[in-house]
Amino acid sequence: MRVIIIGAGKIGFNIAKILVEENYDVVIIEKQEERAKNVQEYLDVEVFIGNGATRSLLEKAGVEEAVLLVAVTESDEVNMIACMVGKTYGVEKTIARVRNPEYAHESRKRKDTFPGIDFLINPELVTAKEVAKLIDVPEALDVVYYAEGKIQLLELKIPEAAPVAHQQVKELKFDYPFLIVAIVRKKRIIIPRGDDVIYPEDIIFVLAKTKEMIEVERLLGTERKRVERVMIFGGNYAGYHLAKILENKRYSVKIIEKEYNKCVELAKNLDSTMVLYGDATDIDFLTNEGTGNVDVFVCLTDDDKLNLLVSLIVKNLGVQRTIAQVRRSDYVSLLENVGIDVGISPRTLTANKILRFIHKGDDILSVTLLSNENAEMTELLISKDSPVANKKLKNLNFPHGSLIGSIYRKNQVIIPKGDDILKPGDSVTVFALPEVAVKTLNYITG
Repeated sequence: MRVIIIGAGKIGFNIAKILVEENYDVVIIEKQEERAKNVQEYLDVEVFIGNGATRSLLEKAGVEEAVLLVAVTESDEVNMIACMVGKTYGVEKTIARVRNPEYAHESRKRKDTFPGIDFLINPELVTAKEVAKLIDVPEALDVVYYAEGKIQLLELKIPEAAPVAHQQVKELKFDYPFLIVAIVRKKRIIIPRGDDVIYPEDIIFVLAKTKEMIEVERLLGTERKRVERVMIFGGNYAGYHLAKILENKRYSVKIIEKEYNKCVELAKNLDSTMVLYGDATDIDFLTNEGTGNVDVFVCLTDDDKLNLLVSLIVKNLGVQRTIAQVRRSDYVSLLENVGIDVGISPRTLTANKILRFIHKGDDILSVTLLSNENAEMTELLISKDSPVANKKLKNLNFPHGSLIGSIYRKNQVIIPKGDDILKPGDSVTVFALPEVAVKTLNYITG
């Protein structure tokens, strides 16, 4: 099946990479020659250079045979026009990345505002929602929900004094079912077996029932702390959306913005949030505003270096938890290495959201990129024709570097063991390293 992706930045590249692995016929249109060359070097795709909103170039790219068109350039208008034009050729699904919140707002008010666009995604809103989840679960580096929200996946760092430190995985006996699907140690991902040992400073991915995760965390040594006070640096669209979400959740919110006109606009549109006009790099200003007493400080400006600097300053003032937006994915590990708690990439979050929509209605329910895109979690349905259907997990030979994380059957959550049987209609989560992800899915689906 042919897929056209317009825009070969980080989002477009990640989506193309996964769809190529799933055996889609991917064509990329990119305006910048350097990016186009980079894509051709790393991916087995056909690449056209030019404006993806023009009929002539779309026809060259085979739009008449395409089932999907994804437009993720830096221009909202190019993305929207490309989708509308693609729809006139009969493209089944069209997706446009749009940053201007007015477009998104109009689309939510009336579904027919932009005919020809099936899914309009706003990276700032996606980022705000993700940060809100991290504030709700402040000890986690990442939070993902599956099985209609009944299963939770957390990325956690093991503290020095954790009761599970220096224990083998097989020695962990809890009253609540859970599964450690991966351990990240010195940038290496380990799919754990019973003899593997958990060490302090390890980062683990743990799956459990959402309603029981707090107890599982406590037993792992990462007890959840209550967050009341949140401070946001950056009055852009992401900062505004986050403040609005947190207001509805009854958090005490302050937002810092250095542009006076933006402060006035924020004050008009926010209800209980305190809007502070000032410079977040001014230590005296931060001290006077009580920054050291804040539970979570979030940096959401478009300047990665500024987010890094301010995060370090507030951490030194005594802030318990810092979250910083980074647009360059290679900065994420840097942030966490210098003591900043969580780095988030809007591009990775947006790619995850788009992949979830692409697979909507298929046997594959969602694909999530984890651990700075070094692992994938796929949620899919077991069909009656699946080679693994009606077989015990212990009798299956999953590729090394993958495992079944959970089973969801008739509103029942199962954290699997070797004797559990996969049945047609089950929704399962599959954790896999990128190099075996496709092989694993092929093994399950046949």
